[in-house]
Parts: sequence; C-alpha cells; structure tokens
Amino acid sequence: MSRHYRLLPAVLLSLPPTLAAAQVLNVAFGESLEPYVMPQQASGIEVEIIREALRAEGLGMQPVFMAQKRLPLALKNPRIDAIATIRPDSGLKAAYSEPYVYYEDVAVTLRSRNLQLREVAELGKYSISAFPLATQYLGAEFARMAANNPRYGETGNQVDQNRLLYRHLIDVVVADQRIFKYMNQRVVSDFREVVQPVSYHLLFEKLPYRVAFRSAALRDRFNRGLATLNGNGLYQQILNRFQYADSVD
Repeated sequence: MSRHYRLLPAVLLSLPPTLAAAQVLNVAFGESLEPYVMPQQASGIEVEIIREALRAEGLGMQPVFMAQKRLPLALKNPRIDAIATIRPDSGLKAAYSEPYVYYEDVAVTLRSRNLQLREVAELGKYSISAFPLATQYLGAEFARMAANNPRYGETGNQVDQNRLLYRHLIDVVVADQRIFKYMNQRVVSDFREVVQPVSYHLLFEKLPYRVAFRSAALRDRFNRGLATLNGNGLYQQILNRFQYADSVD
C-alpha cells in the first residue's frame, strides 16, 4: 500500500474543524507538473482550481500525490474520490468533469538561432527533447515525426530540457509554455545557470484536461463550483498567481 494512502486517516484528523465537518474528497495528482501541481507546497494551478471549485460547493479536498503513470489506476483504491489531469481518451471509465485547465504546448528554440517553425513536420530536421508521452498527446503528425526522427527523446525531468537548450545540446524543447517558464526559475536558483531569450512556436492546439470522479453526483457539484470560479473571477486570479516571465533577473 502506498505511503500516501497510509497517511490519509491521520491527515484527515488534522484538518481544521470547518473542513473536517464537510465532506473531504481525496483527489489524486501527478507529482511532477510544476507549476500546475507543486507537491511540496500542496499547491499549484490545478490544485488551487480544484480546491476552490470544491470549496464553492461546500466540499473539502485532500490532495494525494503519486507518480504520473499511476494516476489512471488511482480509482482502484476506494479511498481516492477523483483523479486530476486526465482526459476521456485515457480509457478510464469515470464521471468526467468539464475541462478545468488547458495545457499550452509549444516548440521552444533559442532566439539566437532564428529557426522558423510553421508546421509540425519541420521538427523532423532537429534534435528534440519533449515531455513524457508527448507522442500520445500531440497528435498523429507529431507521432509520425517522432517515430522517424532518431534525435527525438522524452524526459520527465523537465528542468533538464531548459538546460540542454541553453547549452546548445538540443535544438528544440517541446513543453507546456507555463512549465518551461517555471523551469527557468529553477535553472537559475538550483543550478546557477543563465537563461537565454527564446522563441515560442505555436504548433499545437491547447489540450483540455478534466477531473475523473468516482461519483457522477460529485462531478456535477464540481462543475457547478468551477462555473462559480469562472463567474466571480477567482479562476483567473489563480492563473495570475502562477505567471512566470521568460527571463529571470
């Protein structure tokens, strides 16, 4: 049994009285999706959106963090009520919410290279570091390009993508734009390295993600709460709190 699951009863007992009195949902999140999911702070764009949408409906939330590849299996544990960052095409049978977050994947190149990328197929000429399972998420044309490109690779350690790009060891990073900008902060703070001006090539559509609930009734309450956040401006305020600049002073 996962260490996270063993801790759940103790965590629930430690909740504030107002939250302990409400129904508290255990929501599973992937561990390495900063700034969408930041386990060390139990925060991030997705964590805050889901927490506040549930709060608007009088529900509490306890995040449970696990490896990304384990997320589709999380509902097999009866203590888990919902899974974040998932899509209906995952094959998981669940009650899916309305989209609550959109990932904005882009191709990133050094501005000094002046590379012109207008179509996905053009990526085949370059060395690429992409996020895990990118070939499953970014469409058939991208998957074909990757299959025919011997210099294509994927990594779950996305700060390394930025570092490889700035060291001129790869030509292109394929990543969500917010994640790339967040990782620039770590390039400076963790490695004391210098970031460089980059160009973003908008080759991909935004990808909507949903919450997969065990219960359709809870899914409906989440959807109502999400509509409340969009209506009162809190949704945009959460996004604004996690904005990062291209460069780091």
